[in-house]
Amino acid sequence: MAETQQFILLPKEGIRALDAETRSVLLNLPSASSTQFPTESVLEAAGGESVSVIDSINEDGAKLVDMTPEAAERTNSSSAPVRAVPVVYYDRPDLRLMPMGTASVAMSSTFIDVQIECLDAVSGGPVQSAQVVAFTDFDARIGDSGLTNSDGKVELRLANAEIERLYVYPPTGFWGTYRETLPNATVHSIRMAPIDLNNVDVVRHYYGNTRFNPAAGVKVGVIDSGVGPHSHLNTLGGVNTVTGEPDADWHDGDAHGTHVAGLIGAMGIPPTGLQGVAPNIGIFAYRVFGQNASGASNYAILKAMIRAGMHGCDIINLSLGGGPADSIVNEAIQDAREQGMLVVVAAGNDGRRRVSYPAAYGGATAISAMGREGTFPRGSLEEADIIRPPASPSEPQEFIAGFSNVGTEIAVTGPGVGTLSTLPNDKYGPMSGTSMAAPVVAGAAASLLSQNQSIFDMPRDRARSEAIERMLQSNCIRRGFGQSFEGYGLPDPSAV
Repeated sequence: MAETQQFILLPKEGIRALDAETRSVLLNLPSASSTQFPTESVLEAAGGESVSVIDSINEDGAKLVDMTPEAAERTNSSSAPVRAVPVVYYDRPDLRLMPMGTASVAMSSTFIDVQIECLDAVSGGPVQSAQVVAFTDFDARIGDSGLTNSDGKVELRLANAEIERLYVYPPTGFWGTYRETLPNATVHSIRMAPIDLNNVDVVRHYYGNTRFNPAAGVKVGVIDSGVGPHSHLNTLGGVNTVTGEPDADWHDGDAHGTHVAGLIGAMGIPPTGLQGVAPNIGIFAYRVFGQNASGASNYAILKAMIRAGMHGCDIINLSLGGGPADSIVNEAIQDAREQGMLVVVAAGNDGRRRVSYPAAYGGATAISAMGREGTFPRGSLEEADIIRPPASPSEPQEFIAGFSNVGTEIAVTGPGVGTLSTLPNDKYGPMSGTSMAAPVVAGAAASLLSQNQSIFDMPRDRARSEAIERMLQSNCIRRGFGQSFEGYGLPDPSAV
């Protein structure tokens, strides 16, 4: 029996069936839910071959099917008004640097055991479950890693005792740590700064007080790993669009989506909470990353973006990327713009490489990440992200994050280094990435939109999304980094 793979069956052009012939073809296939058994059906466009319908977005909308590549090719070359596009995946963002497997073991016959002790910088107590990564040769990614035990200690096996770089990724409640060129020793004590929500991070430095008007009714969709639970988020509902998972299971399976949502609209008050850029905004959560999954499928993203339009979202945030060029997500972005929504997308965290997809698609508002020295503790992980040039001629403390992708597609830059925000179960913590810069900009756009009733009231079409886009661009201030690093600049804190 020929091997099958997953394809998305949808109209020849666009993602919506706009004519009777296309609707008829899609309606002739059964509707299905990915939490139930697939339904077998005959697809005439594929030469009468049988396909398995796994999931449906709408009865006459896109369907996820199992079919042979040969059947997909026949469908695409036929005169039928539908096409079959393969399922591809976009990466879950992660800035953690790790050794390349057991490279140190393979390249050295002798080893030195080095103990790293992590302590609370205030209380002096041990910090458990910190992930410690030590490199003796950073460029070759030679080193070792491990988690601290209940005594705050971890033993690493290294090729030598000269640690070139040390990264400590924190448990909840602490800032991480970065060190370069540690002394030649077999025991090192690292003090980690606890989170203090009274301290001003990079987001609150620029947007500590905004003009967001929650009564305006602006809504934002967060397409990510899910959101919450968190009592400082005004979550209106959501959908899990991951194949094989229940629709209602849209709470965060990680922490990334909750952090993103809090940067947009958290409504906490220090010292127990923080406010996002658009505090108390209505948030819809669309979970596209499955349990323990490293990628989100183009089908899950497509389904989430269609649902966001149905829920009346004004702005969509996509803090994901790294996948191949894909017509489905590209067309989903175009469709979202046709539904009157601004689509804000993280540019990617590949260290000054070109803007990744989906941020590179036309219609996406691609966001780079900037930081500001003094908004995170000395010796924290964020210091590793400080790279110049370029430099801001007027604000020497500002920098474009070393991890941030850049290029001609960049539309706006936003704070993305050491951002404090919500974590599931009413916690807070820091994260960095263009994943964080994007929701800050999404929140800024939401705040500007809440102050502009005439744009908000426009018909939900392309003209509306273009008006929101122009409004955001015209309310940015250039920092002097250059077009490919910052686009129109940083959303003006005095206007937001």
